[in-house]
Amino acid sequence: MTPFADAAQHLAVDLGWRVLPVREHGKEPLTRNGVKDASADERTVLHYWERWPEANVGVATGSPGPDVLDIDDPQAAAFWLAALENAGTPESATARGRHLFYAGTATGTISLGYGELRCQGSYVVVPPSIHPSGKEYVWLNEPRSRVLPPVPESLVADKQSAGVGELPVRAEKVGHGERHDHLKDVAVHLLRAGITDVPTLARMLRAEYEQNCDPHPPARADEFQKLAEWAASTKLAGRENRRRAEREVEVEAPAIVFPSAGASHAEHLAFIAKSAGLPEGLEIAEVRRWGLNPLDALEIHLTDGGLIRFGKQEDAAKRLTWQRAVVLATSGAAQPPMLKDPHLVALLGSLCRVAHAPRAYREAEDHDEQLRELLTLAEPVLGHTLATPASRYELIAALGAREKWDPFDRNTLGSPALIHDEQDERGPQRYLRAGELMDWFRYKGARIASEAFRGRMAVIGLERVSHGSREPMGLHTDPGRRREPRVVLYRFLAGAE
Repeated sequence: MTPFADAAQHLAVDLGWRVLPVREHGKEPLTRNGVKDASADERTVLHYWERWPEANVGVATGSPGPDVLDIDDPQAAAFWLAALENAGTPESATARGRHLFYAGTATGTISLGYGELRCQGSYVVVPPSIHPSGKEYVWLNEPRSRVLPPVPESLVADKQSAGVGELPVRAEKVGHGERHDHLKDVAVHLLRAGITDVPTLARMLRAEYEQNCDPHPPARADEFQKLAEWAASTKLAGRENRRRAEREVEVEAPAIVFPSAGASHAEHLAFIAKSAGLPEGLEIAEVRRWGLNPLDALEIHLTDGGLIRFGKQEDAAKRLTWQRAVVLATSGAAQPPMLKDPHLVALLGSLCRVAHAPRAYREAEDHDEQLRELLTLAEPVLGHTLATPASRYELIAALGAREKWDPFDRNTLGSPALIHDEQDERGPQRYLRAGELMDWFRYKGARIASEAFRGRMAVIGLERVSHGSREPMGLHTDPGRRREPRVVLYRFLAGAE
């Protein structure tokens, strides 16, 4: 069974809600009579999703199902949401708003400034359905009982029904003389329920005719089509279409650049975070694969301690499973875009690369970034060369005379030295002092043992060199007291930053 079938069966059997199949990635009913075909019968529900396995799940609103507060504009409804959201009220996230579920009533739908309270005769789309924009409906507080809280009195105290109550089965059939006006009234009710497309209107008007109207004399062949076309051309239909367009503005996936063949560890992490739609300040900390089999688990650890877990690695490359896992792990904060199959394949590839990147490789990228940061603080030391013993002595003396730089001391007046040697026979060279370099990496929290420091620096393009010299012989210099200072530097290799 698909996730949609599982969800529909649970809502119908466990909660007693009447469900109906809705067009895949859409909101239009797939059954002939629309919401009137909604059912809580398990066999009927299983038949629906056997016929349409990928259909979205709709829930008929009003008793015996739930009344649903459909909030289209959460910003405008912020005051109400703050008062209404609680642990006892089931709630789902839609593409742009919220659904809150209450005990069903027999009243008609009520229009509100920021949405509607959907009651008898209407329906809503529920998780794990996919919105036309590609976003997934997600439970923020999943219903766990048939008992729902009553509709808050503050929502309906001074509101009037919008008139979309379900038309009951009539005790007497509508006669021929009243039939046309009756069907026009039904068409208006359907428009107010949000059904504005001609084929659906015509189909549901025919169903109303067959159920509640006297079939003698029979209806003209084009009667329902003409009535549907009339209804769809009214101002009421235009208003409903404009409201739907405002609610269902397609949310385009952000432009995401796939990692290239030689992408860095950081680029793969950024690609995963973009694919997850993580909010600002939340990043991927680590990816773990529990084996190489597609059926083994995969975990994505977030920097806030959150965990996105897949029981099977292959599920990370499935649209529904990826979106659902990310949203649930971030309590609805993430907004993953709808991903196409090539994107999902690239995503799984990045997850595997990040999970199997050697620790030394990951650390090398961190060290390289830390080195770039150090260079932004460094002060150029110009006019010196290491070409001769005398010039080396001058450089060492100049470095010794510089103000000490200590990254751990915020009050330090010095700066790290970046030595430029323009006279080297190999071409212009640049050097950093070993002591300052080691102090910087310790300050940044890099735990590099002294004996391993030289090798770690070699990985990011720095070569350790040691230079000594001797104080030049002056007229009054005692040969036995000439100083012989040494300096340890790290030279930037060709192409290193």
